Amino acid sequence: MIFLFGTRSSELYPPPKPRMERLRFLVEKEGEKRLLSVKELEEEFQVKYIPQLDFSRVELFRRLANKSAKFLKMGYLDDEQIWLGSYFEKEIFEAPLPPVSLRWIDEELGWGVFAERDLHQMEYIGEYAGLVRKRKRSDYKNSYCFEMVLAAGESTRYTIDALDQGGITRFINHSSTPNLTHALATVRDLPHVILFVTKFVPKGEQLCYDYGADYWKKRNQPKQL
Repeated sequence: MIFLFGTRSSELYPPPKPRMERLRFLVEKEGEKRLLSVKELEEEFQVKYIPQLDFSRVELFRRLANKSAKFLKMGYLDDEQIWLGSYFEKEIFEAPLPPVSLRWIDEELGWGVFAERDLHQMEYIGEYAGLVRKRKRSDYKNSYCFEMVLAAGESTRYTIDALDQGGITRFINHSSTPNLTHALATVRDLPHVILFVTKFVPKGEQLCYDYGADYWKKRNQPKQL
């Protein structure tokens, strides 16, 4: 496995600054609150905590980065995608833990992500992280896949799979009236799917974004939040 910010891809990306051993995650279920380390979080949820993209092969990382660079030169990337990459570059590289908690909701929805302080428009929440791999026909059964797109209207054969590994964003639920949005942000020739706040979110409110109509084509419609 090749972590995006590992040594074999360091010609494009420096190592992340945050030390994993210092991170603590606030988790709440049935009124009980706990602070978990990364190791404890991984054991609790049986998911490897990786808040940035991961690649099975370094060749795949280079192929997508090179193709994205060509798209940039050809003018395929829209201004927003480029601007967001510049605006959130530090957050994308450093992958800070946002001021949120993981809370158990119910058997139908499972876990959700909640604001632990007031959040304001344009605050960065995180990147949709996971393993970048080729799409499979069976992916419609996997609720944690996000299409890997290089530019608007320019899809690829790859997906970001957060089933077994990912960051806080993999726990964020769907809503048709969201307080977050997801968008493409290209930094140093690689696109990232990022989530940020679109309106004032008071402390204690659940964070949600719209998964999009395509997501629900082969899935049951969700419980409305």
